[in-house]
Amino acid sequence: MSEENKSHIVQDDEIDLVELAKTIWSGRKFIAKVTGVFIILGLVIAFTSPVEYEASCKLLPESTEGSMPNLGGLGGLAGLAGIDIGGMAGGGGTLSPQLYPEIVNSLPFILDVMNDTIYFESIDLRTTSFDYFENIAKPSLFGYVLKYTIGLPGVLKSALTIEKLPEDQSNTQEFYRLSKKEWKIIEKFKDRIALSIEEETGLIAIKVEMPDPYAAAQVAKKIEQEVTKAVIQYKTNKAKDNLQFVTESFKDAKAEFESQQLRMARVTDRNMNVSSATAQIELRRIENEYNVAFEVYKGLASQVEQAKIKLKEETPVFTIFEPLRIPEDKSSPNRIMIVILCCLIGVFTGITVSMAKYLFPTH
Repeated sequence: MSEENKSHIVQDDEIDLVELAKTIWSGRKFIAKVTGVFIILGLVIAFTSPVEYEASCKLLPESTEGSMPNLGGLGGLAGLAGIDIGGMAGGGGTLSPQLYPEIVNSLPFILDVMNDTIYFESIDLRTTSFDYFENIAKPSLFGYVLKYTIGLPGVLKSALTIEKLPEDQSNTQEFYRLSKKEWKIIEKFKDRIALSIEEETGLIAIKVEMPDPYAAAQVAKKIEQEVTKAVIQYKTNKAKDNLQFVTESFKDAKAEFESQQLRMARVTDRNMNVSSATAQIELRRIENEYNVAFEVYKGLASQVEQAKIKLKEETPVFTIFEPLRIPEDKSSPNRIMIVILCCLIGVFTGITVSMAKYLFPTH
């Protein structure tokens, strides 16, 4: 290809770019109108979107892994009564902090939080989160537009569908039966909750977003309490079972010891002035049974105290690293950012349409 042809192609390209720029410039009024429409749309979205407030706190869990102290000969002593104390040694279950978000997102946990009565300060009403989002909260103007445009098929389908009332669940309480509307409310409520674990420090960060600042703080506090309760319950289940088992065994051993004590006293009183070999043998036999019952009783009494110590060791401790406070500033919507974003979209749309008119002329 000759240098003259190359120069001609480059010149044509430069002319095309110049013409394209002229086309965009000549359509500046159109671009301005499109941008203006998008700015108005952004203002509508910004000022009709519901205001949200975010409450947060941070917890520092303390590891409480411990081991059962050495029981010495207590296991053997209790074994005389047919009790296996050795199998009770060992720590509680291990719950990874990475599972905490799964606990928060579980249906029983969410329902417990949503059915807790809280105070909505902005409307001076005390009700549950579930009732608020089902019967009180209203979607924004933009939400109405989306609902009756893009979501119109779903609205018509819901209107034509007759939902059956839940049957009596008195005998099936292990199951959950919720309507589609209730499931949607629950899923949207889950999006308002965020629980994260900082890998380096191990801090548990809880964030809750609600339309009311006081309600946001209350829900965050409820989640903080329920998370710590769930973790403590999981970690101490085994230790509690051990304590209950040992306590019941101790009561049985105490009753047996007192029975043997009373029996030996009666035999001793009866044979006090009797020197026959038969009486002496009977007395020694009863004394041996008494000594065995006493050793088991004493060993289990010590084991009860050990089980109480173990329960305390197994109970995790949570330190409030960053306490909750009632938020004063809204977390959303970011009105300035919405307007700026819509402005940029308007400029981009106007320029794109102008370029399309130049690249794909209709005549």
